[in-house]
Amino acid sequence: MSEQPKILIAGGTGFVGTHLVKPLAADHDVVVLSRSGKAPEGARGMTWNSEPGPWAQELEGAKAVINLVGETIAQRWTEDAKERILESRLKSTRSIGEAIASASQPPTVWVNASAVGIYGDTGPREVTEASPPGTGFTAEVGEAWEAAVNEPELPSTRRVICRLGTVLGKDGGALPRLAKLANFGLGGALGHGEQFVSWIHIDDLVSMIRWSIEHDDIHGVLNATAPNPVTNSMLMSELRAVYGRPPVPKLPAAVFKIVANVVGVPAELLLTGQRAVPAIPLGRGFLFQHDKIRGALQNLLADHPTAWKK
Repeated sequence: MSEQPKILIAGGTGFVGTHLVKPLAADHDVVVLSRSGKAPEGARGMTWNSEPGPWAQELEGAKAVINLVGETIAQRWTEDAKERILESRLKSTRSIGEAIASASQPPTVWVNASAVGIYGDTGPREVTEASPPGTGFTAEVGEAWEAAVNEPELPSTRRVICRLGTVLGKDGGALPRLAKLANFGLGGALGHGEQFVSWIHIDDLVSMIRWSIEHDDIHGVLNATAPNPVTNSMLMSELRAVYGRPPVPKLPAAVFKIVANVVGVPAELLLTGQRAVPAIPLGRGFLFQHDKIRGALQNLLADHPTAWKK
């Protein structure tokens, strides 16, 4: 048995999870829970499908468990899809909560994902962790998801909920698709372009999750976003600058809705936004490596042959 402290990651084969494994595996015994039972290099894999099973024994004496499971919200919101999106989050979260409650030596901390979509469409209004939930489908999902984290009585396990914004990485998430549009001269703003994007560099997200595990005084909700959210128009402008592309017209909302319907992406997801700021991480001394959008994009796209460099 490993003498290193153990950390479990449910959903550890996805974009965020794979980025977490490498730094954590340097000084932890990392166990990834996945349907296939496979794990990224450096971690042990265990099969799970959000049901009770042998995986629960791995929680005994663990330092932390991190839950990133949730079906993508970037799909056409049919009634069936809405049910799958919600149930994937609730089932995995409740399963972990029940396993922690049953453990004789429960993990010290449980970090569970949520999303800034819980605030609904905030327009230009800034929101922090103290702001109330909004309205709409993403807000309903967020409220139910976080309620599932808080349901069980877990007197020995600290709980942290990370409300993820748009996670920027060159190998996953939204950035590769947006960058491709900008590089091909199609990087115009969507709709009026004034909807806010609360973004975070993947490296800062990984650091924030590790920081929340290591600091015993961190609990409850954290906005896992950079301190400077930007409008959709500004994001696309900065992407065009990286690729040296000229300004292009905005894509009218009515036209984008037609396009979104064809490609199976909910238009509401991109025509609305949240201006969320990480008040608690900033107030507790968390340091961002990438707090401005241009620097983050330069870092992530610096190896592109046509990328702008300064």
